[in-house]
Amino acid sequence: MNTTNNSSSHHCHICDGVLQSLNGFQTLVQVTSDCRPWRTGGRLAVCSSCGAVQKPATPAWMEEANEIYAHYDIYSQGGGAEQTAFDAGGASAARSSKIVEWLAIAGKLPSIGKMLDIGCGNGAFLRAFSQSYPGWELAGLELSDRNRTTIEAIPGVTQLHIGALTEVNQKFDLIVLIHALEHIPDPVAYLRSLTGHLNPGGRLLIEVPDLTSSPFDILIADHTTHFTAAVLPRVINAAGFTVQSLESGFIPKELSLLAQFCGDLAKDKITDNLQTSDFDADGGKKAAAHIAWLQALYAQASAEKNDCGIFGTSISATWLAASLGDQVRFFIDEDANRIGRSHMGRPIFSPADTPQGSTLLVPLRADIAQAIARRFDQLECRFVLPPA
Repeated sequence: MNTTNNSSSHHCHICDGVLQSLNGFQTLVQVTSDCRPWRTGGRLAVCSSCGAVQKPATPAWMEEANEIYAHYDIYSQGGGAEQTAFDAGGASAARSSKIVEWLAIAGKLPSIGKMLDIGCGNGAFLRAFSQSYPGWELAGLELSDRNRTTIEAIPGVTQLHIGALTEVNQKFDLIVLIHALEHIPDPVAYLRSLTGHLNPGGRLLIEVPDLTSSPFDILIADHTTHFTAAVLPRVINAAGFTVQSLESGFIPKELSLLAQFCGDLAKDKITDNLQTSDFDADGGKKAAAHIAWLQALYAQASAEKNDCGIFGTSISATWLAASLGDQVRFFIDEDANRIGRSHMGRPIFSPADTPQGSTLLVPLRADIAQAIARRFDQLECRFVLPPA
């Protein structure tokens, strides 16, 4: 693993251990979590004590994150419609609906209750949850009120809180963080603060990218912690929760976790000693391998002599298009909400409308890219698949 020791700089925001920078990351273009090209020069590190991979939450990182959120526009490629999740066979479903489906499997909920969605965006999860649990009273928490009208029109939503968690003065039976925890600089402290907003026996639903299976997640500039199945439950337990269910891949390339607040037992669960035998030996190695693979993917794509298109319009496609510049002429996407629109000033076509004789880059994990090429082998284009 190619690292540089930075013992004098920012420490791990999970266990306060010494961070080692992962070399090579600073050369890669970053992308915002709402799929806008960002800058190079970022820093990715691994903790020498607990093994957690992270972007150090320095004042400079905080300033960049605030700059990103000031212009945040979620799912802009689809006109605000939630991203569709596709499996290897091409079957699709809205991500929030799939998470609600997993929740029903992981832990049976009562017919009535109160739920808070932290980082609720434009209300995609609130809407999906409301359809499955119409007896629940729902609330959202966001930094901006730009989607207030949309969110408050969702059946069951009683309030949209704007600002920090301190603005919320209610207690809930379920608190949800869908792609939120990876943005938070001190995840253990933040999760501990949630315990005061949960009723006895209250539960926590978390969805985060899985570092192990998602090489492109490290490119997201405003993601500060890159969780693995080893690190996430350790953070949850340290905050006073018991993990009830943890699954990788129900939503492709993501971790789904359901936990329960320990109540009076929380003091026995909370520990400040996260530098233990739970060291995640694989996280840093996996992140270093991701950096090398991304560098190889860029080198392969930039060697193409002709103009080309890119399959997809999300993080990986945005990163490669930003890296290649004018070489990229169009995008291909299966998501009906995105077809016919534009991304980064280039048109988005359906697979059936792929220009004849074109070169199509597929910047996805190798096994996923190969499956896509097999599904669309009838297209009259040349697929450029990533390194294995």
